[in-house]
Amino acid sequence: MQPGMITLVNEWALFGHPLFLSRFEALIVEAECLAADDPDGFHNHPHYKLLEKVDASIMERVPADPGAKAYVQGNTLGKDCRHWRRVKAGLPNRYRLFFQYRGDVPKSIIHAWLNDEATLRKAGARTDVYTVFKAMLKKGAMPDAFADLLQASSPVPEYN
Repeated sequence: MQPGMITLVNEWALFGHPLFLSRFEALIVEAECLAADDPDGFHNHPHYKLLEKVDASIMERVPADPGAKAYVQGNTLGKDCRHWRRVKAGLPNRYRLFFQYRGDVPKSIIHAWLNDEATLRKAGARTDVYTVFKAMLKKGAMPDAFADLLQASSPVPEYN
């Protein structure tokens, strides 16, 4: 785990894997550029709307109840990966945000990966979000064990 100010929401410490944090930070930078270019209309841009929904998911919805049934992904990634959760509702169609959480003290949520336009949900496709994430786990690009995931993660910055 990298040092930094830890964001706490509802007593949950929020962390992000580098793959999630780089995507989140890229959305923030893009939103800032959109706001500079079009101060009146940037709120209507799809990437700004995606940032708003991701921010609401990580700062409000998930920390309200990370164990909610809505986040259970079943056997989509395989029976060995049922500990992974995903945000689907509240995000634009075909986007998924994968995370793990532990309720032990310290209570922690680790946001691992948010897909992009190249990996939208399309069942059966090589580029399907679940297919890509499962391959990341299989190849070791994404740590599967919570302790390893936490070790690779950093605190999630607050965006307003």
